[in-house]
Amino acid sequence: MNCSRTIFKLALCSAFLAPSLAAQEAPSVSFEPYRARSSLGQELEGQLGRIRVPENRFIEGGKEIEIAFVVYKTKNPSPGAPIMFLVGGPGGPGVEMTADVATDPRTNLLETHDVIGLDQRGTGLSLPNLSQGPEFPFDLPLDRAVSREEYVAAAKDSAARQAEFWESEGVDLSSYNSAESAHDIDAVRRALGLEKIILWGSSYGSHLGLSYLRYHPEHVERSVLTKVEGPDHTHKLPSVLQRRLEGLHELVAANAALSEKLPDLIGTVKALLAQLEEEPVTVTVDRGGQSLSVTVGPVDLQMLISVALGSSNSMATLPKALYYMSQGEWRHVMGFVVGSRRGGFGSAMTLAMDCASGASPGRLAQIERERKDPANILSDAILAPFYPEACEPCSAGDLGETFRGPIRSKSPILFVSGELDARTPVDNVLEILEGFPDHAHIIATNTGHGPRELESEMYQELVKYFLAGGTVESLTIELPPVDFEVP
Repeated sequence: MNCSRTIFKLALCSAFLAPSLAAQEAPSVSFEPYRARSSLGQELEGQLGRIRVPENRFIEGGKEIEIAFVVYKTKNPSPGAPIMFLVGGPGGPGVEMTADVATDPRTNLLETHDVIGLDQRGTGLSLPNLSQGPEFPFDLPLDRAVSREEYVAAAKDSAARQAEFWESEGVDLSSYNSAESAHDIDAVRRALGLEKIILWGSSYGSHLGLSYLRYHPEHVERSVLTKVEGPDHTHKLPSVLQRRLEGLHELVAANAALSEKLPDLIGTVKALLAQLEEEPVTVTVDRGGQSLSVTVGPVDLQMLISVALGSSNSMATLPKALYYMSQGEWRHVMGFVVGSRRGGFGSAMTLAMDCASGASPGRLAQIERERKDPANILSDAILAPFYPEACEPCSAGDLGETFRGPIRSKSPILFVSGELDARTPVDNVLEILEGFPDHAHIIATNTGHGPRELESEMYQELVKYFLAGGTVESLTIELPPVDFEVP
């Protein structure tokens, strides 16, 4: 099969691409000393490596880009397979964060394994770095309420300007996707002369890890993937956000001190949305001797609640914020609204990666149904500003239905979910389990998208045992209740 440069060919050619990559010679690598700080503040010495890989693997003899990665060596005389840390985002600083992950005393990865972390293509020390160009932020008005449609239009405009700029710089944005990144990981593996690696990733890092398992399963000894984003989970479901809001309602109702102030959380949210729909609220504050006014509408509140439901820490402050809003105090939301109206996608890598993963027609249809369902009172605010429509200017990079299809791997895999996670819910894991016969699924109660499960000594021991080659059974780990702030 002749795989042309067109990214549309990826779905058809991917099955042919992986074997050909496996047969390739290892890329040459250059090293230099690299020093960082451990999670406890001690100096940590590593090696910074650099390799060159094709920007677009479907173009024979085409342009090359540079991938940077760091290696920390364990002092253990009998180490396990090296751990490949896959940072989330997409677009997180992989090299920068690896030292902290490798030396976290709760997991002690570096005590028993070498730890490798890379700056994924388009980020950090890898070249080009797509966060070093213009940001192309939104420019939505502050003096009136803004609709969802206006946010969508602003997102599409920002995406189009990003794409146009990087094209003018000679960058093929359609090549910045999770399939190419998975092959970059394997290029690093081959450059280091490794037969097997252990995958360690959370959130988008789990999405990338699953992509690696799709193309290179034979080189994975085992995997730890937390807060799991499957191949068709990039665009979030409004119904999941509604369930998390209802779960918060129940937690607040069970909290004596908080329920006295806020006896009906969902009723309060509905009332506040109705109030803003009828008459948006204008907030004025003094900033540096100048008066700044912002008008808050219902979409702003939906977006704010969506973000707050993203982690246990922000969730702990949300009921208090809703109480103050119900009492007519809106000043604390002003910074969020200004940031939303003047925000954007940041790095073009983030935009390109998520748009390439995209969503299946069935999932897009489900999102649209749920967005319009009055039962989901926050609509599709969980997607903002990365609405599916925002990807239209980047549609040439879509990886297609083969990429979003089932993944199968026989190597042991440990999945970890947060019971309260609105962004990567427990359901994500349940939908993909069939492809992983040797799996365990850990569900941590009272935690959202953040890594609160690391506070559990039971979880710490389970992870260490699993990394040492042990077999772990699926179970639920009880974490302490969310520590809500009371007005």
